[in-house]
Amino acid sequence: MLATVFVRAAGMKLAASELETMSFARFGYAPWFIYLVGLAQMLGAILLWVRGYVAYGALLLAVLMAGGAISHLRVGDPAMLSAPALGLMAPLCGIAVAHRHELPSR
Repeated sequence: MLATVFVRAAGMKLAASELETMSFARFGYAPWFIYLVGLAQMLGAILLWVRGYVAYGALLLAVLMAGGAISHLRVGDPAMLSAPALGLMAPLCGIAVAHRHELPSR
């Protein structure tokens, strides 16, 4: 289910939907950054399905969600606009912990 959420979100960014384009401009990001985030979201969603790389996908997506939440707060949006990103971070962090054996050990 999470992978589907991020494939859709990535598709909106890669298609440069008006909503996404306006949000990225309001956050003060360069126009090309929307495509970088979209590609990173797509990669993260794909990695959630690849045995041995699930933790990497979950961590990548969790970092992107942290960036999204911070972006909203940085421009003075109400904290509730960060809630979806923070809400997605929780299961992503849980997945990363559950698959921590895929990460290199010290």
